[in-house]
Amino acid sequence: MPSKFEPLDTAVLRLIADEPRAGVREYARRLGVARATVQSRVDKLRRLGVLISWRPQFDPAGMGYAGLAYVRLNLAQGKLERTLAGLAGIPEVIEANAVAGDFDLLCRVVAKDNAGLEEVLQRIIAVDGVERTSTEVVLSRRLMPRISPLIRKMHEELRR
Repeated sequence: MPSKFEPLDTAVLRLIADEPRAGVREYARRLGVARATVQSRVDKLRRLGVLISWRPQFDPAGMGYAGLAYVRLNLAQGKLERTLAGLAGIPEVIEANAVAGDFDLLCRVVAKDNAGLEEVLQRIIAVDGVERTSTEVVLSRRLMPRISPLIRKMHEELRR
């Protein structure tokens, strides 16, 4: 664990993760410290690259994109950047990660339904640099993306 963290840092992170709209003044009240103290910790967390955004989270299913799949891509040698630029032009590709292993990229893709997923996959296959794909369709999400349990673990480790 980075030695840059103190229990107050993780306490602030926990509040931000659990209630991002509460605000610095409310965090200070709950923690029993000055507002400036919390603000300095928030600034520190930003500088460290821990707190990267205050953006709201969205569920594509609530926007009519209930289909979710993970698509693994094999790429032609030397075409990573060109391929990423092509994938960025497909709105349904909501995430792309370079990975080690049998494939080069792992993409999270949404679609309105199976027919829409097939159409998105065809657009992915047509991107310059994509040589082969493999798709895993998500039947249901059992554990949503989360960070609070990791923050709680860090907090407990720092308090020891």
